[in-house]
Formats: sequence, structure tokens, C-alpha cells
Amino acid sequence: MDLLFTDEQNRFREELRAWFAAHGPKEALAPPYAEPGFSQHMEWERTLYEAGYAAPAWPVHAGGRGLDAWHQLIYDEEYARFGLPERLNKMGLVHGGPTVLAHGTDEQKQRWLPGILSCENIWCQGFSEPEAGSDLANLKTTGRVEGDELVVDGQKTWTSQGIIADTMFALVRTDPTARKHRGISFVVIDMRTPGVEIRPLTQLHGNAGFAEVFFSGVRVPLGNVVGELNDGWRVAQTSLQLERGTGRGTHTRMAMALHDVADDVARLAPDDTGVLGRLGDLAAWTYAYEQAAYCSTDMTARNLPDDHFSSVVKIRLTELQTAIHEEHLAVLGHGAEIPDWMGPDRELRGMHRNYWHGRAAEIFAGSNEIQKNIIAERMLGLPKEPRP
Repeated sequence: MDLLFTDEQNRFREELRAWFAAHGPKEALAPPYAEPGFSQHMEWERTLYEAGYAAPAWPVHAGGRGLDAWHQLIYDEEYARFGLPERLNKMGLVHGGPTVLAHGTDEQKQRWLPGILSCENIWCQGFSEPEAGSDLANLKTTGRVEGDELVVDGQKTWTSQGIIADTMFALVRTDPTARKHRGISFVVIDMRTPGVEIRPLTQLHGNAGFAEVFFSGVRVPLGNVVGELNDGWRVAQTSLQLERGTGRGTHTRMAMALHDVADDVARLAPDDTGVLGRLGDLAAWTYAYEQAAYCSTDMTARNLPDDHFSSVVKIRLTELQTAIHEEHLAVLGHGAEIPDWMGPDRELRGMHRNYWHGRAAEIFAGSNEIQKNIIAERMLGLPKEPRP
């Protein structure tokens, strides 16, 4: 692994910085789950797409620039450093689209991928259910084969972007007689199909960022199954590894968050050796996570297998995120309190959102407890815990 960026890569970074500085939104956009926020985000996405900056590492035929994993990492770092808006179609961009690229047919790639980057179609993920969260293979949503269609019945919950999406990539049980992780299929569903009902789930900050989705006799073409029928668990591992991984500039955002903590420590507790010691520990771990992000990028660039590396970094990432934000709130003390979630202090609201999102990250994409089981059983070869 070369520890230095090439001259060409550094030129790409400077190109990005100049373009983001010239074209990035000058003010924070409203949440995308209602107007005017949705239109604001769509305008920004169109600007990115028309300039070729929607997803530099995607193939040219899908609207990308065909660049490699290192260029994508540079893009993600600079996007984060400029504090640009969260991507409107993040579920399709980060999870659904790459899964189709890895497992889909040529026809499926041509049909779905361009619409993801252009935001003509906004995707959401249909994995979690009321009885299937971290124990995802316990899902109950079924897909019954009738001719050349699947008839889908069931429910998905905690569906990110579900309130604005028109397309879902979902796991459904297509063989109820098979063992738990067998008989599951990875299916792309048009949410405008008759029988789909979407109900918003409003969060503490007042936005409906999640939805619960109900299926009642929803007819889906068999051509929308990605990979083979009943082989969806294997296909879904691509999406799950991406969700647990080191991408999207997370290491840059953590370094920026830690810098904010350091600024407030210098202002409020410059002589507190306990705080300074914890800050040093956090800085060391943040640097280590950055290096893990570079190692992960190197593995991707050389087409090396993940081998559950994403489970290791997912645990440390979420623990570190929580620790950084907890330290920040502790340093601020009563100054961190927000009596009204919709109050005027946007910076504090953002800090609280980041804290709660960090805590939630210990649960979504497979809880940290599940990741520890994966590491123990699949990486270390330890015996499985006896099931009751």
C-alpha cells in the first residue's frame, strides 16, 4: 500500500475543492422530507450530476466517471470537509446501486443505475421488520411466485428515505420451507405499485426521515430479483458490508467533530488534565480509524475480499462516534441543553443529532453485539454460542 497520494490524485483533490467552493450551497438546505427542502436537495443533486460529480467511481454508462476507489475516497473526504448536504439518494447511491453493480444482470444495470445518480428514482432499503432487526434472517415478509411475478405481503419498518422514495430494494422470504438464512430473495420493488402503503415515522427533531411500509398482494416482476431466487442473503451481504464500512468520508467527519471538541476544551477546560487525557485518547483512535479507512480503500482498489473487516471497523466507528459526542456534551455541560428541539441554535441541534445518530449506529446495519458474534465465529473460528 502506497502511503502517499499521487500527483494526479492531488490534482483531482484540488479540482474538487475549487468546484465545491464555487458551486456548493451557500446556506444549509431544509430537510428533504417536505417542501421546500425536497426541491432544494433535488437542485443540488442535479448540479452534481450534470458536472459528473454524483458518483465519480461509478461506471460512465451509469452516469459516473469510471474512477477508482482512491478517487472516490478523495471525493468523500472533500465533500465532508466542505460540509455539503447529505445525499438525497444515499440508500441507492451507497447500498442499492453498488449491490446491483455487483450482482445484477446487464439489463438490470441499464434499467436502474442511471436513474439513481440523476435522482429520477429515489431508493430506500427494505430490510428491517418489527420482528427482524439485528436478527435480520427472521424476516416475515413473503414473496409468493405466481407465473412470472412475485406476490409480496408483509411489512418493513425504520425505512430510511421511505417517505420520499419510489423504489425499494428489499429482502423477502420466497421459500418458507428453507432454513432461516435460505429461501430469501433480494428484490427491487416499485413503491407506486398497487398494494403498497407508506406511513411516515416522525423523529424527535420533527422530520419523517423514516417510514413503515406495508405490502398487500403487491405484484413484482420476477425480473426484479437481483441474483438468483432464494439466494438473496448472499446478495444482501454486499449491501450490509457497505453499510458497515469506512466510506462516505466518515473518518473526515469524525476528525472535524473532534476538532470542534478541542476548540471547546481550549475555551472551557484548558487546564483539566482528565479532559485533556481523554481528548488525546480520542485523537489517537480517530487517527487509527482514518488509517483503517485507507486500508479498506486499498482492499477495494485491489479487489481483495472483505473477510468481515467491515464488522471490526463498524464496532470501533460507532463506539468512537459516541465517545466523541459524549465528551463534547460533557465539556459544554448545561450549555449543551436544548429546551426545544426546534429551537434557534442550529449548531447545538446538529450536535445532538450527531450524538443520537452515533448511538443509533451501534444498532443499525447489524448491532454491535451481532458484529462481535461475526468476528468471534467467522474470523476467529470460535464455537457458536448455544442457542436455547
